[in-house]
Amino acid sequence: MKRRMDIYDVAHEWANRTDVNVSATSSNLFFAGGAIYSYGEHFMIAKHVSNQQGDKAILFTEKKYSKTTSKHVSIVASASSHLTKIFVPDPTLSKEELFEVWREQIIQIAHHLGTARKPEKYLLEMQQAFGQAKRYADFFGFQIPEALTKVAMVENLAQFSDYLKIEREQQEAKEKKERSKRLKAQNKLLKDWRSFKRDYLRTYDGLDYLRFNAKTGQVETTQGVRFPLPAGRQLYQFVVETNTKGGCTSCGQLFLERYSINEVNKHFIRIGCHKVTIKEIKLFATQQGWC
Repeated sequence: MKRRMDIYDVAHEWANRTDVNVSATSSNLFFAGGAIYSYGEHFMIAKHVSNQQGDKAILFTEKKYSKTTSKHVSIVASASSHLTKIFVPDPTLSKEELFEVWREQIIQIAHHLGTARKPEKYLLEMQQAFGQAKRYADFFGFQIPEALTKVAMVENLAQFSDYLKIEREQQEAKEKKERSKRLKAQNKLLKDWRSFKRDYLRTYDGLDYLRFNAKTGQVETTQGVRFPLPAGRQLYQFVVETNTKGGCTSCGQLFLERYSINEVNKHFIRIGCHKVTIKEIKLFATQQGWC
């Protein structure tokens, strides 16, 4: 049951509550489920938490806020002065998201090391940010991600440059592995699509593919567009002839009197929202005996 009360009473009631199911509200400050909000659930000021040992604390926001919300934050901070506070960028975030925010904060600070007259100022700020992450991790027994620990150990611009280089290489390797994984999955789905086990396929590589449906006599694309085989042959001839002339952009032609032929070159064609490689077109043309 939600009760209405004075703004200061709301803050004190929340700070000292024993029942997470209790809720209360004033004009613009309210709490529910152990969390207290300013002007709506989009801005959580703080929330009660506990760890596996039964220790209690509150996660308190460090988000920037308006003048009116700033007053709410101050009131809540005062009402909870007797409680253990763990300051976090945003108490609504998961631990993974919080660690990443702290890492990004430290990276932003470290960028000043190259031009700072007093780099120790920024090194201190970096350690303060890491200290918050460590306090949060220690309370819950979480392991701090290696990437966060390493950037927090930076002591000068040279070390920071080395960190960024290693991070970039690791990220590129991770992205390459992920691309390979997704393309492998796409190839399996594409095989199913070519075998008519699927009617539609959203591709990871952003390309479109072709197949011929002998039952209907139509060419079909992975986006589900269908058109007669003779129209496909005319398009193929247009592509071949256009490429012998060097290709085209904004070609001034319509396919099926509906789709603009936007680009033709030796690598791919763009028609409407479709992008098909010349390799795919030649494969299809060969299967149909056009070349």
